[in-house]
Amino acid sequence: MQKLGIKLNIGPSPIWQKEGWTSLDHKLSKVDKNAIKGDAENIQLESESCATVFCGHLIEHIPHYKLEKCFVEFNRVLKKDGIIRILTPDLYRLAKAYVEKDTNFLEKLREESGKVRTDLGLGGTLMNFIISAGQDTALFNNELTEFIGGYAHIYLYDFEMLKILLEKYGFYNIQQKNFCESELEDYKEPLHVEGFESVWQNLNQEFYKKNNLVHKYDEKEHRYKTNFTLTGFDRSPLMSLIIEAKKHHDVDKVDIKDQYNFDYSRSLLDDKKFKRKCEILKEISTSINSET
Repeated sequence: MQKLGIKLNIGPSPIWQKEGWTSLDHKLSKVDKNAIKGDAENIQLESESCATVFCGHLIEHIPHYKLEKCFVEFNRVLKKDGIIRILTPDLYRLAKAYVEKDTNFLEKLREESGKVRTDLGLGGTLMNFIISAGQDTALFNNELTEFIGGYAHIYLYDFEMLKILLEKYGFYNIQQKNFCESELEDYKEPLHVEGFESVWQNLNQEFYKKNNLVHKYDEKEHRYKTNFTLTGFDRSPLMSLIIEAKKHHDVDKVDIKDQYNFDYSRSLLDDKKFKRKCEILKEISTSINSET
């Protein structure tokens, strides 16, 4: 029997909704009246308020050192024995296809995802799943004088990696699941266009065109334009690693094991000029953000 509490979908996109659920995204939802604007490392909900947390293709967008802080938050908001379900591109499956030169599998991946690099062969396809263009993380040079690019995917995981992290942050009964396999009834419904049949279909431009749907980035307005909403959960069965776990006990702080690399990744902040530049950029960004 499912526990009473908030059912939270983290990072579903602004066009997702489902009755009885709350969505949390850094972009304010256009359709979900219960939506919360925010991010996964600082969830504006009370401790032990959630019955379940869903993260569908979210964690690959988060810098890996920040992910541990997010896991502390997932632990905090979940009730004891509450279920977390995570989908992310499967590093093992992708790497195996690359090493074995499984062109048939990689071609199906291109059909499933719709936006995969093809001009650099199999290696380019693999790397496009690990690191991809987007608007989630901005990369600058170390002088902070040049914007280099924006990124979506910046890190991938296999089952062992996530099992280690989940155990460290208070979760147990960690299982790899099949597509739409769950003890929770809600998770048996795949992601799909609201009003369409509740089955998974590749959400690519071919699908949108066939069904007179609009999902296109407007370069003048700097946003995606859509004429539909989404509902449901699991997607992209070919590429996805699907994991469920239950909260066992509270964990209230990050415990970095890889201290050397963590410290080295932040060593630029030892430079007083660089640190001051970061502080100034934060002040400017905060001021501009408050104007809108």
